[in-house]
Amino acid sequence: RRGWSAEEVLDQARLNAQEMGFEPLEVYEPWMPVDVWQQALLAMHGFLGDGGLAVAAAAVLIRVVTFPWNVRALQKQCDRMELLPVYMDMARALQQAQKRRGGADGSGPAGAAKAEVDIQRLSVLMEEFTKANSFTPLQGMGYQFGCLMPLYLWGYFTLRGMVAHPDAFRSFVVEPTLWLDSLVLPDPLGALPAVSAALLMLNVELNTPPPRPGQEENALYMKLVVRGAALTFAPVTTLLPSAILVFMATNAAYTAALMWAFRKYCWVRPEIKPH
Repeated sequence: RRGWSAEEVLDQARLNAQEMGFEPLEVYEPWMPVDVWQQALLAMHGFLGDGGLAVAAAAVLIRVVTFPWNVRALQKQCDRMELLPVYMDMARALQQAQKRRGGADGSGPAGAAKAEVDIQRLSVLMEEFTKANSFTPLQGMGYQFGCLMPLYLWGYFTLRGMVAHPDAFRSFVVEPTLWLDSLVLPDPLGALPAVSAALLMLNVELNTPPPRPGQEENALYMKLVVRGAALTFAPVTTLLPSAILVFMATNAAYTAALMWAFRKYCWVRPEIKPH
């Protein structure tokens, strides 16, 4: 901490709001849904006595309230991770057969006929596979797109309003927590961006299933892509208010822990049909 007084923290919060393009002293009239969440967060802050705990508790509360939908989505996500490699193997085989169509590979009429047979067989097999296993490449993503993303946007606008108008939320803004002078200011040590990136990578390392034989290089490539994306995005997050990073880190930790526990103790591996 820099050891700032409450007034110094408030002045810095106003300056940050102005640098972000807001006018911190204008009359603040939030949308009703945002106002409800802001007042709920202030109530949690008053009850818990710490802003960081209040933000983390709000993030967990969102996940707890949506837990039944989350569990159903987890079952479908885990099934997708098991079924997708099989589906992709068939898709690659179909693609290869289509390249041989008409004897394009120099195999002549016999090769062209075999290619047509393979295309027909693989097309039927893929259709039977998707129907028998109720499989789609995006299954289990309804919870993310239909629930979490709207709630995250709601949470973002809730915190953004507090960052943009610090005088309206003085008790929350000037309250120090951990090593931070204020949750509406960026982390001066850069610890929260590092933690958020590490938790994102932990989820991938912890919950990625073992690769199928022959797919080890592809699995490693995907892990490297996620690691690179997390590390690339981390410097950008150093500019974000600490409250948003606490929210992000809490959700990342919750997601990693829940997915690991579900896969280990609750998930029933699907029986792949047709065999």
